[in-house]
Amino acid sequence: MVRRPPAGFTLVELLVAMALTGVALGLAVLLLRPASEAFRAMPEAVDAQQRLRVAVRSLVEGIGLAGAGPSQGWGARAQPTWPPVLPCRFTGSPPGMLAGGCARDDAITILGVDLAAPQAILAEDLASANAPMRLAPLSACALSRAECRMHEGSRALVADGTGAWDIVSVTAVSEDGTIVDHAGMPLSRAYTAGAIVSEAGSAAFSIQNDSASGAPQLRRALDGAADMPVVDHVTAMRFEYFGEPLAPQVLDDADIERRRTSYGPLPPPAGADNSLDTWMPGENCLFSREAGQPVARLAARPVDESGLARLPMAALADGPWCPDSASPNRFDGDLLRVRLVRLTLRVQAASVSARGADPQLFSRPGTARDAGRLVPDLEVRVDVALRNTPR
Repeated sequence: MVRRPPAGFTLVELLVAMALTGVALGLAVLLLRPASEAFRAMPEAVDAQQRLRVAVRSLVEGIGLAGAGPSQGWGARAQPTWPPVLPCRFTGSPPGMLAGGCARDDAITILGVDLAAPQAILAEDLASANAPMRLAPLSACALSRAECRMHEGSRALVADGTGAWDIVSVTAVSEDGTIVDHAGMPLSRAYTAGAIVSEAGSAAFSIQNDSASGAPQLRRALDGAADMPVVDHVTAMRFEYFGEPLAPQVLDDADIERRRTSYGPLPPPAGADNSLDTWMPGENCLFSREAGQPVARLAARPVDESGLARLPMAALADGPWCPDSASPNRFDGDLLRVRLVRLTLRVQAASVSARGADPQLFSRPGTARDAGRLVPDLEVRVDVALRNTPR
């Protein structure tokens, strides 16, 4: 009996088996591809979320420091008479409210007074805008003590309750803390005795393209220093302002001791003139006089759904100007009614390979064409109330 060799695969069977294996592998690759694309897009999405979180936190914390005044002296009993925010980028020189005023919806400057910072008043009138400031204490804490004296290298807010304000760099402080020099930074006016002097800070936020990469950056200038990047790939930033809907009022105008305003600087009594501004006697930037009675220069505004009045950009650059139109530090009186800032912020994926062509989803379109690779821009809107502002 002849033993036959065991039967094997024929060529046809082998080809069929290889074809089936190839089809199965191809299907597996197709099934795994979306997951693979998602894994490639996920780091970009997470990174964008983190950058948005950092940018929002930086702006919310900054805006939340605006609005409060000194905790001692007349400043503790009156509404702030300087702008808590400026709708523009201001780093220390006069705001430059020329040709239409300081009103941009894509930049903001925050002015804030640290309630625990050293605070004093001018002990005597300044002879000139360049003169050193001679200070008097506002409490039993002597200005010579470290916690009560101004510090060299700090920034100081000077305000006299009329709408005039300055922020200067402290260049020298006497040993007893009573004389503060601000060499190289003249004040906008020669303030009179009694003006508040308090250590303060400022922060200016804007978006600029990085000179090296071209990427849009959220940048911040603290206390007049150079702009520093905060977060990359912030493509849009917009601010809206909401404020007191009612016009300002002078309360108890006939009582010299109790006179005050609902907001903004208190005008001089009827017939009294402030020689440092250009207003008529008894008037200031927020109030005129009719038949001897104070009349608001600002009009009432319609109430928004938030309970406040929307303040359009045009209203923040059309006057009346405080302290007056001749001041280099002039600002629109409507800024004194700001109570809330609405921030809209947008960030994009860093890699162009994660951004598509749809302009509604991408501020700066990229090269991605596969839906699985797309990481749309992230946008958030946040309302931030100014601290310690009246309602």
